[in-house]
Amino acid sequence: MSNNAAPGLDYFRWFYDDGVWKRMHYRGVRILKFPSDLWNYREIFSERRVDWVIETGTRHGGSALYFADLLQLNGASGRVISIDVDAVASQVRSHPRIDFLLGDSGAPETAEQVRARIPPTRGTLFMILDADHRKAHVLRELAAWVPLLRRGDYLIVEDSCVTAIRYGRTSAPVLTKRSRSIAPPTRRRSSAIWRASRNSVSPSRREAT
Repeated sequence: MSNNAAPGLDYFRWFYDDGVWKRMHYRGVRILKFPSDLWNYREIFSERRVDWVIETGTRHGGSALYFADLLQLNGASGRVISIDVDAVASQVRSHPRIDFLLGDSGAPETAEQVRARIPPTRGTLFMILDADHRKAHVLRELAAWVPLLRRGDYLIVEDSCVTAIRYGRTSAPVLTKRSRSIAPPTRRRSSAIWRASRNSVSPSRREAT
C-alpha cells in the first residue's frame, strides 16, 4: 500500500480492478454491491424500521432480493419496487415482496406510477438510485423521486466511488443537496447516503467508510 493512499483506497481499487464486484452473489443471485454498503443498509433497516424500498436499476435482482429479505426479517409491511429499462439480466423473475417495473427511472410518469402503489400511511422509505450513473440521468432521477420523500426517509446514490477508481481521484464526486452539482464527499464510501429532514435532504451520519 502506498504511504500517501487514502485509507481503504487500495482495497477499493483491488475490489473493482480485479473484478471482484462482478463475482458477488446473494443467495445465488448476482449482487453488484460493495460489502460494507450492504452492512450499512442492514443497520439502517434495523434502526430506522424501513417499511418500503424503491430501487432504480434492477440488473440481476440480487439487491432487490436482499432488501426484500431485510423487510421480511424486520417484520415490515411494505414491499420492494425495483425499476429497470431491461429485464433480460434479472435472475429473480418473481418474488412475493418485490414488484419489478419496466421503465425509465428518471421519468416523472414512472415516479407517479410508483407513488400510486405506496399507501399514504407508509412507514420509512429507503430509496436507492443505482441505474445510469451519468450526471444528467441522476439529476433527472433526483427531480422525479425526491418529491416522494418525507422526513426520516433515506436516499442512496450508488457508486459515487466510480470516478475515484477509474481516474485515480482521491475523492469521488457526489451530488450535493442544495446545488445538485458535483462536489467531493467528506468521507470515503462507495455510495452517497442522505436522510430526508422536513423538506430537504441532508447527509446521513451512517455512511460507508
